[in-house]
Amino acid sequence: MRMILGLLVFWSLVLPAAESPAGFTKQGVRVAVSIQGSGDQARVVAVFTPEAKHHVYGLELPADTPGVPTRIELAPGDTATVRGPLTADKATHELNGLAVFPEGIVTLTLPITAPAAGTVPVLVSYLACTADSCRIPVLRQRVEVQASGATSATGAKGGVFSPATRAEAEALIAAAPGPVLVDFTGPSCVNCQLMAKTVFREPAVIQALDALTLILVNTDPPHDDLAQWQQERFRSQNRPLYIRLDKGEETRWTAVFSPSETGRLQEFIAFLGGGPGRDAGTGEGLGQFIVLALLGGLVTLLMPCTYPMIPFTVTFFSKQAAAGHRLLPLALAYGAGIMGCFVGLGVLITGVFGANLATLAGHPVTNLLIGLLFVVLGLGLIGAFFLRLPAGLAGLAGGGRGGYFGALVMGLTFAITAFTCTAPFAGSVLAAAVATGTWGAAVAGMAIYSGSIAVPFVFLALSPGLLKKLPRAGAWMNEFKIIGGLVELAAAAKFLAICDLAWGWGVIGRTSVLALWAATALILAGYIAGRWRMAGDDVVEALGPGRLLGSLVFLTLGLWLIAGLAGANLGLVEAFFPGDLAPGR
Repeated sequence: MRMILGLLVFWSLVLPAAESPAGFTKQGVRVAVSIQGSGDQARVVAVFTPEAKHHVYGLELPADTPGVPTRIELAPGDTATVRGPLTADKATHELNGLAVFPEGIVTLTLPITAPAAGTVPVLVSYLACTADSCRIPVLRQRVEVQASGATSATGAKGGVFSPATRAEAEALIAAAPGPVLVDFTGPSCVNCQLMAKTVFREPAVIQALDALTLILVNTDPPHDDLAQWQQERFRSQNRPLYIRLDKGEETRWTAVFSPSETGRLQEFIAFLGGGPGRDAGTGEGLGQFIVLALLGGLVTLLMPCTYPMIPFTVTFFSKQAAAGHRLLPLALAYGAGIMGCFVGLGVLITGVFGANLATLAGHPVTNLLIGLLFVVLGLGLIGAFFLRLPAGLAGLAGGGRGGYFGALVMGLTFAITAFTCTAPFAGSVLAAAVATGTWGAAVAGMAIYSGSIAVPFVFLALSPGLLKKLPRAGAWMNEFKIIGGLVELAAAAKFLAICDLAWGWGVIGRTSVLALWAATALILAGYIAGRWRMAGDDVVEALGPGRLLGSLVFLTLGLWLIAGLAGANLGLVEAFFPGDLAPGR
């Protein structure tokens, strides 16, 4: 096991990020290359996405200058041939006597005559610079692109644009030669990344996009102006949000789906062509949100931080029953305390940040705080240190105060005590509420989530004798804590990857995160099988059906993640790596 862990860590730190067959990330620029169309109507489309505050040079530079022009060209000797000049979707401006593109995404198009099948080798060159310094130039980087196309969703007949301001976005819409698709997205939006890396790579979708001008609007910080523009003009914070504009008519699509849902895929293609849209902000979207909140609460009940509250609950209400108090109103007050704490969190989030929930969720500082919280809570669960309540709260949890106020405070104390395990699930509900873009969603979601936790405890409070029928805490709970702690540590990487992309660390990306997750899965497989033990664990003398099944599940997961490290496309998981291109499917 140590050897496997060591190899995976070495892999994540030493090997470069895996390149997809149609793109790469080098020297501060992410490049996606695709061939759109076929035969003598084909064209190579390359999308250059520099890091923040970086730009690339124009298509042509004077001889004997220090810059490197941004170029795509066919490799010598290839069967494809160039049939037109290289063009860009943005105009250059002069900087220190040289032509440079403005900061942001730049799309180059090279008309070619492409073979019917096979790959076309494309050579990519560029130099990324800031106002003060330049990176190492990338010269004639070879990229193999499928001649049949459909490896990228960024090609569109009217061009692909990424505006930096609302004024630029409005100007692009006004200047578009035909229908426009405005795509509100961002690196922190997992559903946006999922759609971009699955649905938007379908050949039929790319063909439908070919008739549109595609405007990619990143509403993550620091693009607060664009986020505000989305709210003011389109009255929505939903992401993803696809707005089709044509001669003053507007249709929109917000539903997230898989390409395997053929009916929904055909609806989306029809929407791109001018058909009706689908707004998941109501109906099915609300239903999915309620299910998420309910399931999150039910899973929380099984967590090791929640289970120890059972004896506290029974002790408190046994004392109240002995004192002659009616249990029903006390139990309801207890449930109200649990719900009040979580609903208060929803009110705090929505009340303080109001209409900027989506901006808050995408901010790298927010993701850093959540990631660090997961690290701290995960380390606490695996026993690196102990998280203790203040003595006063511990006394309240022990049932030292009676009456309705005591029951209410004890419910609040329950929520605080169980925070170590509830944070990931409560955070998921809040994140889903943010995605809906409605102020009341966070409050309603937290009410449903906490209600599914509170109701069982209310019934337990009414029947203290039920405690005798529950399994007693023991070594099984310690194992549950270890598993939960390792999972929380692994989950932290998802949030830190957003920070890495925003701040340009170049450390936490697809390769390193997959290596961490694979190592965690393999460690858990060995732990459940009893191959290694922690303090407080019982020795596993026989591998029963439950342990065998659990171990096999994590072993399979680990091997699947290793396949992703080797270049396999992991589908939904690819959406967690906005800074890396997904491997070809």
